[in-house]
Amino acid sequence: MRFLPVRIIGRSMEPTLIAGDWTLFRFYPAGMPNRALERAIGKVVLVRRTSEPGCLTTKRLIKVLDTGYWVEGDNQEASTDSRHYLTLAPEEIVGLFVLRYRRGSAGEITE
Repeated sequence: MRFLPVRIIGRSMEPTLIAGDWTLFRFYPAGMPNRALERAIGKVVLVRRTSEPGCLTTKRLIKVLDTGYWVEGDNQEASTDSRHYLTLAPEEIVGLFVLRYRRGSAGEITE
């Protein structure tokens, strides 16, 4: 396990995280272990979809379904999430939010 700094870009997690925030995630390159995923329901996670391997996004892990993990952005109007691409495989959830160590300013970075 290691830690990964992530700068927030876009509005999908507002008001929890805003554009320009610097955050730290516990990073699992091969995907979070099942035990950690079970404890992460309701928390902010780092997602790397297999259809977009070079792109990391932050979402909230909402629930577990028979087909996989359901994630949503806190700002539903500005988020592309499971409501668009359905569930994620466990290996697509690669991090757990630890802290924000520098606050951005609203509008600093846009999608």
